[in-house]
Amino acid sequence: MPGLFCFRLSGFTNRFWAFFSLVCYASILFEVFDLAYVFHIPTLTVCLAGTLILLSGFLTLLWTHERDNRALGLWSLGFSAGALGMVLVSLRDIVPPLLALGFGNGLGISSLGLIWLGCLAFEGERQNGAGFVAVAGGVVWLSLFAIPTFAADLGARIVVASFLYAGYSFLFMPVLLRGQRREPLPARMLALIAFGSHGAAYLIRLPMQFVEPVQLVGGHAPLWYGAMTFGFFLQGLGAALAIFAMVHERATRRYKIASETDALTLLRNRPAFIDAIARSRAGVGGAAPGAVLALVDADHFKQVNDSFGHAAGDSVLVELGRLLNREVPEAAIVGRLGGEEFGVYLPASVVLRQPDLLDDLRKRVSALVVNHEDRLPPITVSIGAASLPSGTLDFPRALARADKALYASKKAGRNRVTWGGWDQKPEDLDPACGMDAPAVLAAPASRSAA
Repeated sequence: MPGLFCFRLSGFTNRFWAFFSLVCYASILFEVFDLAYVFHIPTLTVCLAGTLILLSGFLTLLWTHERDNRALGLWSLGFSAGALGMVLVSLRDIVPPLLALGFGNGLGISSLGLIWLGCLAFEGERQNGAGFVAVAGGVVWLSLFAIPTFAADLGARIVVASFLYAGYSFLFMPVLLRGQRREPLPARMLALIAFGSHGAAYLIRLPMQFVEPVQLVGGHAPLWYGAMTFGFFLQGLGAALAIFAMVHERATRRYKIASETDALTLLRNRPAFIDAIARSRAGVGGAAPGAVLALVDADHFKQVNDSFGHAAGDSVLVELGRLLNREVPEAAIVGRLGGEEFGVYLPASVVLRQPDLLDDLRKRVSALVVNHEDRLPPITVSIGAASLPSGTLDFPRALARADKALYASKKAGRNRVTWGGWDQKPEDLDPACGMDAPAVLAAPASRSAA
């Protein structure tokens, strides 16, 4: 393991120095062709300040519509602090250095800390001392800037600022990577690139300061410094766009999940259940013969509502949904189709491994205890299952076959599994043996009373 770590570190070091050498050669080439005056540093600073003002305005506007969104609030505060810091830096020739370069850069460094706090909030993470870490960099910068020799030394300021900006930029990486593993969002990758390249650029700036020290002459600096300043402008814009996109993608994803989820049981609703089956059968081996579509219906559910109230009925449905979702294999698909009826789809591979799964589910439901104010009587389910052929699935026909099998289970006394083939006639259905429903909830055989 140590050898592997050294190998990876060595590879990273080689790539870093190769890139650094490329930057040096490019800088020399541009100097030879007298391109050092392409970038005007004060103009770039003003552009960056203006961009941050617009971005902070948009984030603040979003936050005013979602005041309970802590991430948006912190991002708005962070970009606002960065905008104010860049405004002060752009006024370096007008206002005192302590205000322009001291407080200006201090706010810029702290803005990254606040944006990092926003990312923690967005990912639902809490870290001890995170607030202190967020503002510590700005405090360190201001403390150093209060020392006259440090304030007068441009090279020392660039080195310290580079360390602080790079450190805060790399703080984003583990937070965003953990979030991407939990909730994949394309825009989060853009954020990783933006903050990662921001930190890498500041690390490259450290040795460049010794190769070609920065000296401002008429608002111009060495080409590498101007190019990096322009790069920071692009990285800031990219980070803000990534944040906007992350918020939008999460909202879209949640709306999509809500549209596909049954509000009571949190299982798939009917359309989502059908779509999930279609996706499963479209996969490799998913359309093999022997898959099963089963309908699971709570017995005497109307009497539960009438005797104990609709809230008790809801508790029964919730617990039944949890049991079904918990007890089936991962490859199976469970959904609530409406009322007290649930759907279970078992791929052929699951049926081969667990041929008695549906009857096992029936038995587990019989042992289920549902507490609602008082303990409810035992619950049973009737199950109708249809074995499916290979190839493209005619879902309405499959559902009709399972529905007829379910009706046969109800007619035969409930609390049982009835199997129906694809071409089997209703009169040929043979309900498997089960147990009669509890007498306390006895009901007429008609399914309408179920």
